[in-house]
Amino acid sequence: MNAPDPRVPSADTAAAAPYPTATAAARPAARPARGRRAGWWTVTALAFLTALFTARYLTLDPEVFLDQQRAVYLAHRGSLVLHVGGGVLAILLGPWQFLPRLRARRPGLHRLTGRLYLLAVLAAGTGGLLMAPRGLVGPVAPIGFTGLAVLLLLSSALAWRAARRRDILRHRAWAVRSFALIMAAATLRIWLPVMDLAGVPFDQAYATAAWTCWLINLVVAEHVIARLPGLPPAARTGRVPAAPPAG
Repeated sequence: MNAPDPRVPSADTAAAAPYPTATAAARPAARPARGRRAGWWTVTALAFLTALFTARYLTLDPEVFLDQQRAVYLAHRGSLVLHVGGGVLAILLGPWQFLPRLRARRPGLHRLTGRLYLLAVLAAGTGGLLMAPRGLVGPVAPIGFTGLAVLLLLSSALAWRAARRRDILRHRAWAVRSFALIMAAATLRIWLPVMDLAGVPFDQAYATAAWTCWLINLVVAEHVIARLPGLPPAARTGRVPAAPPAG
């Protein structure tokens, strides 16, 4: 009888070998899912707190306004309500647009909240464009906030256009950018106290916040977009793929 080849595992050895089971294979996939859920809850909580803090401005009570901007806010209440009201609604609706189960099970609700989000963004962006030139620490801060308003309106319009064309992957990419820009309201309210604790003068902190509050968010958004499943490079950048050569 021939001796068994030691390089070939026997039936008993094969049965006992630690091959990955379906449960073990699912564990690595479960970790990113838990991370996404934790990230969603964190962003949603931050959005809610920002909306709660900012909504005070809708009372038009001068005592809640920034001291340096009190006169400007009182003189342009219409633009202020448009900007703050739209921003509060958009930041509250935004997180729910990124729930896969809601999109799959209630597509009609997803479309409805998406339309409301776009209307809110239109109000927030328009009010922002009206208020930005009257901002503090000119011209640095006003230019920064104007850029934020323009990019918010542009990214939201591109998300809407992609949805109309049933280009779902590109729609998701632009929707992520749009919400990242809305969340600049939260980043701004984190940046200013941190700069104050660091001893940075208010004018300098405010001027940098007008840019960092949305530039940081866009960097994070591009990282999220790069990890979206099934998203080709052209959809991430918004470019349309070139036509293949003839022949």
